Amino acid sequence: MKTRLFVAAIAVSLVVGMPGTAAAQSKPGMSKPGPAVAAATVDVRVCNRSGRNGTVAVSYVEVGTGRFINRGWYVVDNGACTALVSTDNATFYMYGETTDGSGRVWAGNHALCVQYPGPYTFWSDGGNTCPSGYETRNFVVIEAEQAGTYTWNLDP
Repeated sequence: MKTRLFVAAIAVSLVVGMPGTAAAQSKPGMSKPGPAVAAATVDVRVCNRSGRNGTVAVSYVEVGTGRFINRGWYVVDNGACTALVSTDNATFYMYGETTDGSGRVWAGNHALCVQYPGPYTFWSDGGNTCPSGYETRNFVVIEAEQAGTYTWNLDP
């Protein structure tokens, strides 16, 4: 009986200690990402409530690759909502800016590369040193708390 309990305890500890769905990479000095949504899809969309037209970029680590996929520029007109990507990773990164020359941006503190004028899609290691023809922007780190649709709002 003791042997069975011991084997069961080992099995439980192995299952509990197993890694879940991959979380996004972090760079030195960045806080560790939270838990990923296990085996579920997050549909990322953006709604623009800013009073200005804008564009948005999104980056995330595709599960199983260990590399960032970077995509932009998604046009999001004022008052509109736009579906961007679907991912199995609950951690993703967003950056937005207006197209009217006002200089308004929606930014965070996680530096990633973008390409102008776009549209663009490229893979990267998540570093903040960009190759020629790319620029660094500070993305917002987002953690989806559950599977399904996650909406990022561009507020004034």
